Amino acid sequence: MSWKPHTNLIAASILSVIGFYVLSFVIERSQFFAYLPTITLLFGAYIVLLRELNKEETSFQTGLTLSILFRGILLFSIPVLSDDYFRFIWDGNLLAHGINPFSSTPTQLIQGSTDFFIPQSIYEGLNSKDYFTVYPPVSQFIYWMGAMLFGTQILGNVIVMRLFIFAAEIGSILILRKLLKQYGYNPKYAFIYGLNPLMIIELTGNLHFEGIMIFFLLWAFYLLQNRKYILAFVCITLSVNTKLIPLLLTPYLVFSIGLKRTIYFAAIGVFGTIALHIPFLDQQFVQNFGSSLGLYFKTFEFNASIYYIVRWVGFQVKGYNIIQDAGPIMALISTSLMVIVSWLYRDKTLKNLPVAYITILMIYYMFSTTVHPWYVSSLLIFVPLAGTLFPVAWSLLLPLTYITYRTTAYEQDLLLIAIEYILVIIVLGIDVYRRKELIAEKLRYLILSFSKNITN
Repeated sequence: MSWKPHTNLIAASILSVIGFYVLSFVIERSQFFAYLPTITLLFGAYIVLLRELNKEETSFQTGLTLSILFRGILLFSIPVLSDDYFRFIWDGNLLAHGINPFSSTPTQLIQGSTDFFIPQSIYEGLNSKDYFTVYPPVSQFIYWMGAMLFGTQILGNVIVMRLFIFAAEIGSILILRKLLKQYGYNPKYAFIYGLNPLMIIELTGNLHFEGIMIFFLLWAFYLLQNRKYILAFVCITLSVNTKLIPLLLTPYLVFSIGLKRTIYFAAIGVFGTIALHIPFLDQQFVQNFGSSLGLYFKTFEFNASIYYIVRWVGFQVKGYNIIQDAGPIMALISTSLMVIVSWLYRDKTLKNLPVAYITILMIYYMFSTTVHPWYVSSLLIFVPLAGTLFPVAWSLLLPLTYITYRTTAYEQDLLLIAIEYILVIIVLGIDVYRRKELIAEKLRYLILSFSKNITN
């Protein structure tokens, strides 16, 4: 075998291995000016790898091997860019001891016991001590698995959770390969997602369960394309009960699949969700879960776009932060827009689901008060099928948000956020221009339908 034709591939792979190791075992979250050049190097290697994998002499198996290798480097590391895993270990240990994690906040449990079985060090690591958990039952099951095997031992729990996410990510790449073949596209486009450095670091590395949510959602889409509706609806239910984001697809599916299948979809979704929640149901469940979700929309803010503009206007007009009022209103506006888009993109074949989902999700994120770096994973997974550019550009820019953690004050750099969104909107504009005929057709249809309703 001659190594010369593969020199760039080998060099980019070696640089990636070094970069992932440094980000996982060397750099702390506060070391932004070490993190930024490292992730930039990884993205440079990523671009080279995609170019090399696109060559005919490079096989899909090569890209799959690299996807496994890069994630494998992270296996025994403790997440350094996120502290959410403390809550996962906390919830898992409560379940392992027969305590409903939805019934009490960590602070309530600590204050109510003089000798609590979860170490104080884990409690101190929590970033949500006074909030009820918001993590759905599929995620809770995985937390419970880690606790049953390793108790409160941090690395053991982390490895168990990471193995689930690792397996889901590789599964997503393989399903994406099948879908790309069905669409008549190059299967190696799957590595736009599979080798993206931000996805590897944030999902497998930082233990964000979007990786598992995406696996079930992508599997559901594959099943829908092959007319296996019942199993597809089961997968959607599992996806929603891992992370709630796929709920945003509900209007699109209802508009597209017809009345009979909508009834099946609703029945499986409702009864499946109830069945998964049976271990957690008590008189306080709905109230506690709802209060934490309400706090998310009314209290938390990070890397927002439209909301920060609204907040600035609020300070000028009212003299204070208006998130308590603006959050729900913006959620209502974005929901209305998402329903309209779902109706415009409805399609019995569901072939345009990738484009519809990316559009719906982008609307949601643009109106959100909180957009963390790993959120883009839900957009990026459908990029190879939709052909959009902006989620890839956004994944490159989102690492800038980690400048927030360079000090314990967690002050956001609004100038960097402005640059981030300006560049994303420019690339989004390019995507819109490339699809201008399709978008113009949708708008004409919307205007004609609206006009007809008015005249009638």
